[in-house]
Amino acid sequence: MLCCQAALHLRQTVLGLRLGLPPGLRSYSSDAEQTHNVAILGGGITGLASAYYLTKELPNVRVTIYEASDRIGGWLSSKRVPVKDGTVLFEAGPRTLRPNGNGVLSAKLLQELDLAKDAIFAQNTSPAARNRYVYYPDHLVRMPHPSVGIADNLWSLFTEPVFSGTPWGIVSEFFKPQRDPSVQDESVGDFFSRRIGRNAVDRLLSGVLHGIYAGDAWQLSAKSLFPVQWRDEAETGGIMAGVVKMQADGRRVTKHEGDFLLEAKKFRWDPLLKATLKDNTAFTLKDGLQGLVDGLARHLFAKGNVEFKTSSPVSSVKLTRAGIEVTAQGSEQSKSYRHAISALSPSHLNQVAKDPSSDSNVASLVPIIPSVTVMTVNLYYRTPDLHLPGFGYLIPQATPFESNPERALGVVFDSAYSPSPRDLDLANWQITDTQLLQQAREKGQLINVNDFAWYNMPDRPNAQDDVKERGTKLTVMLGGHWWNEWPSFPDEQQGLALAKSVLQRHLNITEEPEAYQVNVQEDCIPQYTVGHEDRLKKAHNKIWNEYKGRLRVAGNWMSGVGVNDCLRSAWDVVRSIRDGRDGTGLEQVGTTSAAWGGSEGGGARYDVVDGDVYIEEDIKSTATRSIACGPWYMYVARESVMALVQARLRHVEFEEQRAAAGTMETSHPANPCTATISSPLQRTRTVPSIDDFKAVR
Repeated sequence: MLCCQAALHLRQTVLGLRLGLPPGLRSYSSDAEQTHNVAILGGGITGLASAYYLTKELPNVRVTIYEASDRIGGWLSSKRVPVKDGTVLFEAGPRTLRPNGNGVLSAKLLQELDLAKDAIFAQNTSPAARNRYVYYPDHLVRMPHPSVGIADNLWSLFTEPVFSGTPWGIVSEFFKPQRDPSVQDESVGDFFSRRIGRNAVDRLLSGVLHGIYAGDAWQLSAKSLFPVQWRDEAETGGIMAGVVKMQADGRRVTKHEGDFLLEAKKFRWDPLLKATLKDNTAFTLKDGLQGLVDGLARHLFAKGNVEFKTSSPVSSVKLTRAGIEVTAQGSEQSKSYRHAISALSPSHLNQVAKDPSSDSNVASLVPIIPSVTVMTVNLYYRTPDLHLPGFGYLIPQATPFESNPERALGVVFDSAYSPSPRDLDLANWQITDTQLLQQAREKGQLINVNDFAWYNMPDRPNAQDDVKERGTKLTVMLGGHWWNEWPSFPDEQQGLALAKSVLQRHLNITEEPEAYQVNVQEDCIPQYTVGHEDRLKKAHNKIWNEYKGRLRVAGNWMSGVGVNDCLRSAWDVVRSIRDGRDGTGLEQVGTTSAAWGGSEGGGARYDVVDGDVYIEEDIKSTATRSIACGPWYMYVARESVMALVQARLRHVEFEEQRAAAGTMETSHPANPCTATISSPLQRTRTVPSIDDFKAVR
């Protein structure tokens, strides 16, 4: 027994040393039973967040975190890799967070954990925020965005094969019949092909789903991934009809979501951080998202009532009269807790819930929820600007095999996560700037004047990388549902070869990377396939029947796969324990088609758009933003129709601006993407053609 205690103390001390904590902050619990203690199964971001919210909401609670591996953080893993003149940061998993919707929780952690000083923000006007691409059929296509201009957006919508049929499909969606009321769920592909058209699914939406779920659009659940649009079709007749109704009546949310929005509005913000968040679309940390893990761990160690048990996989979880009995492998005895929060995957939870000594068979406590494996390959090149300015690109399912034989899902331009470009004062430009513009065009780098400013900042650093001269950093995502039938996964060298092949074909990058890292994330993303909601309801009933509210579940397999979704899951579970409510963590499942309240009808106004709960906005102020009534994976559908909506709403304003600025003559010669603009500034701008997109150097 003494040996076990000594080993535990040593593990705690080593983990504290890794985090750079002084001995006084390396806390560990005594063996005495606590009257109010909670076990957390899993030391990933969900488990750490659960512990954080527990110690915040219930300061006297004793928390024990069981983690099977020798490190905490789960899929969040950042590593510094040496290069010739310093180090670069590689992210194996998630790399940025959005501060809207559930992301208000991660933004709040910046303040509460004193991480704001290490945050790197992507401004609304930065290339990473404005420029997103799809690779189809054999070249990069920029998604429509207001910064490009109405004329260019419309030309792209009606000439690029990737958008073929989509604008008309959105307009004609008003006249499509409703689904059969007997249909309880269907795939995302079936749903949107009925409403908008198959091309929109195969060439656009499937790419977005690759970027979020690494999943198959024809297997994923429309009801679970697009609950707002699913409900709108049933109640108003269609997606666009739902948007119109929202414009008239205001946004509607479930009571559960409304309660969260109201609670979030009570958050007290640092004025500077709030102002910064308002002008930015995403953020990361100087040391990567591993910094969020380390910040949580430092805070929990300092509390003194949290015990970390790493290298301690849980072998069983039983309901007893005293509460929950947890047994870890290698432990001589079990320990009882009042509650347990499982942040394990469904398959692991089923394993620990099975009691081989009992006749009760609860091996299927949670129905099977499939998951996919993703390989991420990080690469660093000495040459800068090897990619177009922007966030990156996704590869839809309709991209021909010969254009994507490696079965890549997309490529992230990590070099874009840098300090925002300087504001550009057009009035102070001199004639020599025109020569620089021409050079930028020849490199295929220029999208608009802000991107020009970005590429011509002589001292533009990358705040995550400690190098004297900036280079190019990319991440290639491979696998997902494409690898479901593969008997084995590529090894490190095979993965590197696949990534280099993708970059050579798509971006014409032929040089060898100076540094790389290959990461295989096995079963990392749960798949919300058709029938997902029904499976969660069954899981709720089984967990309640077996554990009577003593065991609660949280994680990425129920209501969202992102980091922010995991934080929200932990937040909900902890508050239910704090308030003494019965539950399992799944009690809110199935509220998407019921208990929806109007923005004003319930006595409270949810005057937020896109879930920006820290900023009050008029929900009817901007017609185009209302299309984004769901999560950001409606991005492509929203941006595709945005130009059409703007052309209608801003026609008079556009004509007045043109008359004030001068004359605009648009011609479409051999290069149909060339527009010459005459204005008092006497500037000439050329939007890159398809060939320019290929010549990314």
